Amino acid sequence: MQSSPFGYRELETSPRAMYLRDWRSALRTPTYRIGNRTVRFNYHFALLVFCAVVLILLFLYARQGSRSSSEGYWLRSSRHANSVEYNATYPLTPPLSLQGGVIIYRIAMIADLDKSSKVVKTDDSTTWRSYLKKGYLTYTATKNEIQISWDDGAPTTLESGFALKGRGMELSELVTFNGKLLSFDDRTGLVYEITNDKVIPWLILMDGDGHNSKGFKSEWATVKDHTLFVGSMGKEWTTSMGDFQNHNPMYVKAISTTGEVRSINWTKNYKQLRLMSQQISWPGYMIHESGVWSEVQQRWYFLPRRCSKEKYNETLDEHMGCNILISADEDFNIIETVKLDPDNTSPTHGFSSFKFLPHAKDTIIIALKSEELNGKTSTYLTAFSVDGKTMLPEVRINTDYKYEGFEFI
Repeated sequence: MQSSPFGYRELETSPRAMYLRDWRSALRTPTYRIGNRTVRFNYHFALLVFCAVVLILLFLYARQGSRSSSEGYWLRSSRHANSVEYNATYPLTPPLSLQGGVIIYRIAMIADLDKSSKVVKTDDSTTWRSYLKKGYLTYTATKNEIQISWDDGAPTTLESGFALKGRGMELSELVTFNGKLLSFDDRTGLVYEITNDKVIPWLILMDGDGHNSKGFKSEWATVKDHTLFVGSMGKEWTTSMGDFQNHNPMYVKAISTTGEVRSINWTKNYKQLRLMSQQISWPGYMIHESGVWSEVQQRWYFLPRRCSKEKYNETLDEHMGCNILISADEDFNIIETVKLDPDNTSPTHGFSSFKFLPHAKDTIIIALKSEELNGKTSTYLTAFSVDGKTMLPEVRINTDYKYEGFEFI
């Protein structure tokens, strides 16, 4: 560059200088010849567009991952889980068919001994115990008749060394999932596989949304679309006098065949069940210990254990037995209620588990009821149709143990 008479420096106008200037300009805004048109590309604008796209994608990903504590992982892993062949064998023991339309099924119940599950052995070691009671259910289709018999001798003893705060093996439900018989500890949150009359830990479920140190209080379990759904009691967690603490028992766990767990907030569904069936709203409550998805009917079915329009009271709750069958469509928009036979129950009896009779198109229910009164427990079994007709009146199981899970095995 050269200085002008006026003190300014003049730009070089040599061919070499012009070439360098055009080259730098091309870097900033390159041009392309398409036919008779010249297209200019702006790097700064392209960079802004690229950054905007990245930010939008990150926002959508974060929003998807925030749906639940583990949904992002669930969505990725479930694709693999769904590719694994599901074992739909049910019951695990083939039923025996006899002449005259008689079918014999193998059945079992699992015990929840509460604090009595703890056992101190002679060598001062501690274990936790439950009982598996097996028997037979005979269904005569021509007479629409059901009979129950139990194996001779003592029930099978199941033991585990796992506990939480000194309590464990308080097994609340039995269910068949992917060819395995499972049970659920409502204290530790452990899911056990029962095989060869032994319990093997498979998963541990944590309370509420899964980010808690307390075990999930599992109360019912069922299979829907090759996914295991495990529910708690469907009632707000309160003090013994009914004062609200949290919604943790109103979550449901969805578990894949490979063990991925998703926590789903069912607060709206549980509230809809109690409002639409019994016109119950807070501080009234409904306690669920049994729930089953019907693949045939494409509906959820529930037999609530307790129903009350009054505020929860630990002592009065023993007399709040519920005697209705509730069903809901998949989205809990259409809810139907069937009143069961009032002569086939007692206010101190409450449903703790039920299953549909296999091969009967989900129209016949076999149900367990339990009673906890003045420190003593009892177990009852009954059967009825989905329209409320009693087929087997309540019969007391000859045992002092409280059985809370029932399954065809």
